[in-house]
Amino acid sequence: MYEEANLALSSCLYNPPEDPVLASQGYFLRGETYFDRSDYVAALSDLDLAVELWPENAPAWRTKAWVHYNQEDYLAAIQAITMALEADPHSTESNHVHATILTAMDRNSQAMDAYDLAYSFETKDTVQKLQRALEREGFNVGSTDGVYGSQTRDALKACIQADCILSM
Repeated sequence: MYEEANLALSSCLYNPPEDPVLASQGYFLRGETYFDRSDYVAALSDLDLAVELWPENAPAWRTKAWVHYNQEDYLAAIQAITMALEADPHSTESNHVHATILTAMDRNSQAMDAYDLAYSFETKDTVQKLQRALEREGFNVGSTDGVYGSQTRDALKACIQADCILSM
């Protein structure tokens, strides 16, 4: 299935649409498939083209950040996630990635600020996902009520201090 999807996407990109946003989305999607297969060189190549064609492509910048994060190139990861946040400052996912990178860099106070920002404007369902992820890691959130309150925040702070990486 991956090969078929990549082949179809590649054929579209050899004759990219006139609209740079559409072409950017194509490169982003193919870059995501490479990222999912841990082919970071190919992923970065397509993601670079995606953001060159459309610099406001926040998901492409965010995926670039993940690629660099997985390569332990945290400075490049911070640069990429900063661009994602400039394009879409209210993205919980981008703020969460930002916090994850800052945690890996032992910048725990800044990571907590990024998590606070990420969940300050999020829905009850997403906060519940966070609470369940914290519980899976062994941190007490009180209840999974979907409220980003003091118990959830304290559990998140303890998680950061323990260098845990949350998968939601």
